[in-house]
Amino acid sequence: MRSALVTIIGSILAAFALLAAQSGKMAVPDSWTARRPPFKIMGNIYYVGSADLASYLITTKAGHILIDTGHQRNADAVIESIARLGFDVENVRLLLTTQAHFDHVGAHEAIRRRSRAKVLAASGDAPVMKGGGKGDHFLGPDYAFPPVRVDRLIHDGEVVTLGDTSLTARITPGHTRGTTTWTTTVLDRNGRMRHVMVMGSTAVLEGVRLVGNREYPQIASDFRRSFRVLKSLPCEVFLAAHASSFDGMRKAEAARAGQGEEVFIDPEGCRAAVERSETAFETELERQQTQRR
Repeated sequence: MRSALVTIIGSILAAFALLAAQSGKMAVPDSWTARRPPFKIMGNIYYVGSADLASYLITTKAGHILIDTGHQRNADAVIESIARLGFDVENVRLLLTTQAHFDHVGAHEAIRRRSRAKVLAASGDAPVMKGGGKGDHFLGPDYAFPPVRVDRLIHDGEVVTLGDTSLTARITPGHTRGTTTWTTTVLDRNGRMRHVMVMGSTAVLEGVRLVGNREYPQIASDFRRSFRVLKSLPCEVFLAAHASSFDGMRKAEAARAGQGEEVFIDPEGCRAAVERSETAFETELERQQTQRR
């Protein structure tokens, strides 16, 4: 388990390195668009994303919440996954996000138009979403996506409620200026309340300047604050913006094979993911500081 976890950030960084290596062309890793059967995680929380780009459907009697939509090519797949679970995308009332990158909000506008859902975003990410990627501190025009209409800004600690479900937004910037981690609670099948975390990305993309970054001067302090916040949050059901970050596909297969929803209860994996990411950040920060001396 530990060895599998060690490869997670590397796989995400490698994917972005692959994209960055293209000359004016954006190659999208197969796992970002490969379809997988949707599945129930626990309670009213379902996975409707691709093999690696996570999208989460949270259902209520008052309508549904969708967190992240993936790459713009994934719009139809997300809609079809929602339907396969017996729900209707037109009943999605709120569209949330973990980060304003093309691989997480690329299908937002298509699904917003189809569902007429309200789009909520952190103030640090809203301008980038509205600009279709323009204004991102690192990613350029090769990583553009359809501009998204943002209906309302959210702030750190704000509680978003729909029906009988409430989610708390914790702004955990660094990866983007408005990276957002969502927390909620859900009843497991034994009636026990479980703390759920949908963690925004914490990886330092290859090439990002942590020292002397004119576009994002406070990036290093933002990352450090975010790690402090993440370590303070209760986390039993560990979810993230990339399925690979929480070993999602393996856990889904184990659940189908008879282990049940308990496979998603992974506080140790949650802590390890945060610690590993923080160590990688501090290592890269020290490297850049040494080079600058």
